[in-house]
Amino acid sequence: MEKEEKKHFDSIKRATVLSGIGMGLLLGMIMGLSVSEVVKVIMASLTALLGVFLGFDKRSFSGMDSETYQKDKNETLLTSLRAGWFGLAVVAGILLGMWIRTNEVFTIPVKTSVQQWIDAGYDSAYARKLVTYERLGINPTTGEAGEIGALQRGHQSNLFSAETIKTVSSNIDTSNWNNDWEKAKEDMLDLDNSALTKLVSAIEINIPESDRFAFLGSLRYLVIRLTAQTRICNFGTDLSKWQNNKITTPIAGEIEKLPADSQQKILGSLSNLVCELENK
Repeated sequence: MEKEEKKHFDSIKRATVLSGIGMGLLLGMIMGLSVSEVVKVIMASLTALLGVFLGFDKRSFSGMDSETYQKDKNETLLTSLRAGWFGLAVVAGILLGMWIRTNEVFTIPVKTSVQQWIDAGYDSAYARKLVTYERLGINPTTGEAGEIGALQRGHQSNLFSAETIKTVSSNIDTSNWNNDWEKAKEDMLDLDNSALTKLVSAIEINIPESDRFAFLGSLRYLVIRLTAQTRICNFGTDLSKWQNNKITTPIAGEIEKLPADSQQKILGSLSNLVCELENK
């Protein structure tokens, strides 16, 4: 009889572990694959949910008879197993979901996407522009960079960096300022981003006012295209690296107009901002 009870209890333990893993992987995958603000809400409430549904409470066994004590002890063990494996599975699910999204496991290859537009009746050049818009948010008619949308955020791996990048890019839109540097400076400082604040100071000191908005336009072009995979942070203050990358070529063109000393100061502040946005 005892052997049967032990076998039954072992079966319950396995079921408990599997239920915790299943729920954890489900939640983790949803969080890892998500590109929306709902991820923040889920993560903020995760601890509370664990406490409610998995029973993180203090148990007192005083005054219990041996049978009740054994029963409650077993229930506590099962709850601990479920909670522990749930937490581990959430972490694994998040990492797996981010890996799937970052490596575009379920994304149609660029070549296939272009061919689909060609099959739909568009010429090859325009088809490539449409795919560029889908992946990078570049308007196929004007060639201008637009706001980051769900399509573009889907190609970024970090859970929150896309929203930070969107906030920065939308607040360095030169069309908002009508060439008024003081207004531009005030709006950028209001973002309370230390790296951007340092860059604003470097711009004011090292770039003539007549060239500042051209620089900011190139900066926005760069920020919109940043992801955790661009690795522009690694360029540091080496201007040649900035010049030889298609994403950074426009802003490098503005920097090379400056004296050598000013170039290094701008590159230092710019690199800090890029590193923060890529790794945030």
